Amino acid sequence: MVRSTEEGLLLTSVGEVVTLFPAHMSRYWVRPDIAYLPVRDMGVLPYALVWRSEAENDLIRALAQVVRDLGPRN
Repeated sequence: MVRSTEEGLLLTSVGEVVTLFPAHMSRYWVRPDIAYLPVRDMGVLPYALVWRSEAENDLIRALAQVVRDLGPRN
């Protein structure tokens, strides 16, 4: 079982697993030991912002509003 992104990348880099990651991983987690290949017949992976309700504050609410204002990306 893979418990984190870093562990998934490590196990992928040594050939132990094949991992599905969203497309942005190829931009933000560049690694010369991993080849990112698109899966063309797979649906869009939805995302959501989450936070602990007791930690909510003005900055979190402002970020959530920006995300709502921007709307979905293609």
